[in-house]
Amino acid sequence: MNQSDANGDGTGPIHVARSLFRAAQGGAFATVVMTVFRLPILRSLPPSANFWAKYVGNGHPEEYTGMGILLHFLYGISFGALFGLLYPRLNLPESASETEGVVWGTVFGLALSVFGERVMLNRLLDIDLGSDAETVFHASHAVYGIALGTWVGSRIDPTRSYEEYEHSQ
Repeated sequence: MNQSDANGDGTGPIHVARSLFRAAQGGAFATVVMTVFRLPILRSLPPSANFWAKYVGNGHPEEYTGMGILLHFLYGISFGALFGLLYPRLNLPESASETEGVVWGTVFGLALSVFGERVMLNRLLDIDLGSDAETVFHASHAVYGIALGTWVGSRIDPTRSYEEYEHSQ
């Protein structure tokens, strides 16, 4: 039994901290992928600047572009970390990897999308997306989930390198 897993079940503090860090990295990666996907389609930044303008600032959302982008990345990193804490608790088989990560990441991304639309946009910001923008909003969150799930699924066993993983298949 190594120090990173003092409990022998993947719940030791060092193991959890490493998993959390890897998942936060995955959240940052997935947020970049999601933003690159949605930006050229909608030709607008995420609505995080609207949140900042309404609840923190005192101007128009256009004045808070930088804060909006920063806030969007903080959301993505934080929810990536949350996914990283939840994913091991799904009790998937030892062979669970990218495939399960993609499936559960997509479910997670779409759940975030529904929450984002119904709570953040509709209730908190009084934003009602048109049907095309709504479709892209949900699709971009599915892309986020796919990227996040693939990242986390490929890093679920931190003791194995990619080469070891590839040759064991």
